[in-house]
Amino acid sequence: MATRSNQYDFIGAGGIIRDHNGDWLSGLSMNLGVGQVINDEARRMLSGLKLASNLNSRKLEVESDSAIVAKLLIEGCPISHPLDSIINSCRHLINGFDEVQIRHIFRECKCTADALAKGSLSHDYDIVSFDAPPPHAASAFTDDLCDLPRARRVRTRP
Repeated sequence: MATRSNQYDFIGAGGIIRDHNGDWLSGLSMNLGVGQVINDEARRMLSGLKLASNLNSRKLEVESDSAIVAKLLIEGCPISHPLDSIINSCRHLINGFDEVQIRHIFRECKCTADALAKGSLSHDYDIVSFDAPPPHAASAFTDDLCDLPRARRVRTRP
């Protein structure tokens, strides 16, 4: 999940790793500075996969609110693609797990990751890891666990 601060145009990213019951294993928050959201989604995915690998996870369900990143992870991308290096690094890590499912989900399904991304804009350029839900993401995590329904904004054409 990446978020953009409208005031300064900074980008932050957040992600969580949960066990098979949905319980928190780890989370991350990254202040990425100024850049392209799609690039930062791919960088967040790489950081999340590294974290899952470090936790010795064997089976993963990878969810991304970026349909483009999810598709590139599944299908790969040509060497000429601007995300080639990051996507290939992700795919290399994915090959180290026993089982991986990758899917696109809507942003509204990832409130915890969104809260972590928004919170990242208040810290320095770096990755911050969380062993438990931080206060600014705790209620979103509980809502995600309970699968609370959320309204989805859909753009309509005039």
